[in-house]
Amino acid sequence: MTAMRRLLSLCVGWVLFSAQAALAAQGEILARPYGTVPGMNYGYWEYLPLGYDDAPTEKFPLVVMLHGTGDVGNGSAAALEKIMNLNAPPRLIRNGRDFPFILIAPQRFNAFIQVPEIDAIIEFAKVHYRVDPKRIYLTGISAGAIQTWAYAAQHYAKLAAVLPIAGNGNGLNLCPMAAAGLPVWAFHGQADGTVSPYGSIDPVNRMNNICSPGANPAAQLTLYPGVGHDSWGRTYDGSAGHDVYAWLLSHSL
Repeated sequence: MTAMRRLLSLCVGWVLFSAQAALAAQGEILARPYGTVPGMNYGYWEYLPLGYDDAPTEKFPLVVMLHGTGDVGNGSAAALEKIMNLNAPPRLIRNGRDFPFILIAPQRFNAFIQVPEIDAIIEFAKVHYRVDPKRIYLTGISAGAIQTWAYAAQHYAKLAAVLPIAGNGNGLNLCPMAAAGLPVWAFHGQADGTVSPYGSIDPVNRMNNICSPGANPAAQLTLYPGVGHDSWGRTYDGSAGHDVYAWLLSHSL
């Protein structure tokens, strides 16, 4: 490709992105299919909070949500709809709920998104949206929760709090994360036959009672008696009695 063609391709890409950005509406969930946003290697759901367009200098909290193995796809508009099958923030927004944060929910062909890829998504969001770097939060379900643990263990200094649901943080060195004081609230169904509840029980116990110094604030764990793998629906929609969004947003670097 000649230099002129490369320049033309780049310009076309940015024009396309600008046109899409103009269509973005605060308070609505918007599909960003794979290949339509320069700098992003995945299709994703985008949500901008109410007031985003009206406050051009204000920075907002960012929540990145990672899906599980049942929600994988190529990031096309059709494939992204699989994430809407989850009782999770994207669907809650589509059904009328408002949140005071930017939401990015990427889709990947394999749910075990690697730590450098998660980091690239967060860095992308910091460049393309008005993100408050002191209020970045990571949550995930199942495989996405496993990778939430993995990312937090390495990049705890970038996160204000994490919310892994039905994940597994075993086998990771969580003590630096505990010493840094990264707030953690893990959720798990006690009858989960897909990912053992000990994938949440043991890491929380390690952070609180084995690491020295222990986690401060103490890592939290909520177990749902009789609940199987899908412990995220009741967690995200608040029907179990927990306001996880207020908890996330109460923390800042």
